[in-house]
Amino acid sequence: MKRALFDTVTVLPFASGSSFDRMGYESAVLAVTVAANSTATVTVEHCDTSTGTFAAVPDSRLFVDNPTNENGNAVIANGSAVAAVANLDIDLIGCKQFVKITVTGGTAGALALGDATDHPVGDVAVTAPASGA
Repeated sequence: MKRALFDTVTVLPFASGSSFDRMGYESAVLAVTVAANSTATVTVEHCDTSTGTFAAVPDSRLFVDNPTNENGNAVIANGSAVAAVANLDIDLIGCKQFVKITVTGGTAGALALGDATDHPVGDVAVTAPASGA
């Protein structure tokens, strides 16, 4: 089965504290630059409207394979002597329509929204192997 990968991704320039409409997307990747020997913290909040009150997302699996702190925020540690860019995978399935991401101790660079729900699987011809009978 072939997926329409490039047709299902949207990349946005992104600044910390910005909100976006995630309608039609189930995941995101956030690029975060972390200074040498520093740690960045990423907070994700959500809301039903773009102008409403945003609240923390109560999802223990929001950050895919990334350590979190006691508040459920992602923690990105850079122990090297030079700045590094980390890609933070975020599962948006449990989020409301509008999502706000705030980065503390680092710089958000770009946000890629993925897993679009409105694109079907590509049409690929598959031939079953011949039966041994």
